[in-house]
Amino acid sequence: SFLRRRTFYSSAYAAVPPLCTMEEALVDAQALAADFFSVVAGGELGPEERIPKLENNVDLYIFLLYAAVMLAINWGIRIVVVQPFARLVGVTQTSKNQKFAQAAMELMTYGSFAIFGLLIVPKQPWAWPSSQWWEGFTKIGSVGYPGPHSKMSSALCCYYIMYASRYFQGMISVLIEHKRKDFVEMQIHHIATVLLVGVSYIYGWNRVGVVVMLLLDPADVPLQAAKMMKYVAEARCPGQTENIYQTAADRLFEFFAVVFFVTRIVFYPYVCWSAHIEATHFFDKGLPEWTCVVLLYILLVLQVYWFTLLAKVAYTILVLGKPVEDIRSDDEEEDDEKKKPMARKKGQ
Repeated sequence: SFLRRRTFYSSAYAAVPPLCTMEEALVDAQALAADFFSVVAGGELGPEERIPKLENNVDLYIFLLYAAVMLAINWGIRIVVVQPFARLVGVTQTSKNQKFAQAAMELMTYGSFAIFGLLIVPKQPWAWPSSQWWEGFTKIGSVGYPGPHSKMSSALCCYYIMYASRYFQGMISVLIEHKRKDFVEMQIHHIATVLLVGVSYIYGWNRVGVVVMLLLDPADVPLQAAKMMKYVAEARCPGQTENIYQTAADRLFEFFAVVFFVTRIVFYPYVCWSAHIEATHFFDKGLPEWTCVVLLYILLVLQVYWFTLLAKVAYTILVLGKPVEDIRSDDEEEDDEKKKPMARKKGQ
């Protein structure tokens, strides 16, 4: 019994990171964030000299720290600022208020990272043509020397870790929020994205990784804005299919459809092709490289699936002349509410 307790306490102690490691992670997280926001504010990129700090899990702790901060900011702003604002503009029904706040926070998140990506990624000397994503790639030789492509500027490294942290906190937030119709698809998307960012970060595929990040964010900005306008239209103009808010929602959705098609259906498949085919001309792939390719294709399948839903909505607006509906992420609760009156009628 004593030996079992001793083993348990030893294992628990081993699971707790040493204080010096946590201090190093905290200092490094602050330094990375300072360089990141300096570049965002217009500063120059620093030298590409930081490599992943895998020993003692320093970067893992930075990832978890950023995720915790983002989760706190997300729900703090949502509860203290956005939900009261939604009530102020007339969205008072509890479920609609929460969905408005959810859309607003996703708008801020996707919008911020879209801007961050546009300010950082094009500045990289290897951003284009795509052959430069692979030229000079050397597979990892050891933890101490991950290969030349693993070397990044501090700002780009921070952007990379923050991106993974953002999706990790998104996985948690989705569990707290109202369950969506595409809950499973969203979780698959979040998990695949976190895994892709993690594997590509560790094994030096960060060049194609940041290009993917840059492409996947912009489309959701007009989508979330369209959702917000739709909820305001339903709250302030009930029963009216034509009003300024619904018109704004329709136009924003049309803009979203164009951006989604260009970035995710045209450009993103090219990235998948480059990682799958073009990269092979520069080096032979191993398990980490093929893992990245598979994850890229999983994300592509999700984009095609969502595009089919988008096409249905476009048909509803352009052909049937009906107002925009958010097919991709309507609450299951709304379906239940629609079914209740039908059930009552059948019971009469």
